Amino acid sequence: MRRAGFALLIASALIAIATPAYAAGDPAPAVHGLATGPAPAPASAAPTTAPAPVVTPVPAVSTSASPAASEPVVSPVDEATQRALELTYAKGESKASDLHGVMESLYKGKWFNAKDEDTRRCIVRKETGGNYESVSSGGDYRGAYQMSRPLAVGASWMMQSEVRKELGADTAAAVEQLRDLPLQRWNRYWQDRAFWTIWRNGAGSDHWHVRGC
Repeated sequence: MRRAGFALLIASALIAIATPAYAAGDPAPAVHGLATGPAPAPASAAPTTAPAPVVTPVPAVSTSASPAASEPVVSPVDEATQRALELTYAKGESKASDLHGVMESLYKGKWFNAKDEDTRRCIVRKETGGNYESVSSGGDYRGAYQMSRPLAVGASWMMQSEVRKELGADTAAAVEQLRDLPLQRWNRYWQDRAFWTIWRNGAGSDHWHVRGC
């Protein structure tokens, strides 16, 4: 009986020596040759989430056509304001002193016609390119509208009585003085006014035969 117990004790010790050390919670069971189930997949880098793109709102663009730069624009003003402006222009001040370039008519009185303003601008553009000091090669035609001297003097007589009614006696006296000046020395206002006085809603259009206008 004692021999049998001793032999059992020796057998148990041999089994313990032959079995690798392993216990629950072994930090490295694979080192000990133990199968621990399928190997875990290698840890991958944490997915990087790209920042959402910042969308800058774009202002809406109107698709309506804009008027051409050369399209005539007639500024609406009341009669009293226009009279005050014309008194300034008659003296050669403000815009009247600018003798180069195609602008809107400074005169907007009795004979001004907004429907013919584009025609007037066309005449000025093609006759002289907007040069109110222009003199033709022969010297017969002058100013932005290339008027002859008799035509310019005739316009001054036609303007005088109307100027007196609209702008007073002092300004009418200035019209008399225009007859002593060559047309290219008249300021922009007086040349514009002379054109409309002669044009008279198209009745005087025969004085200008400008192709394309």
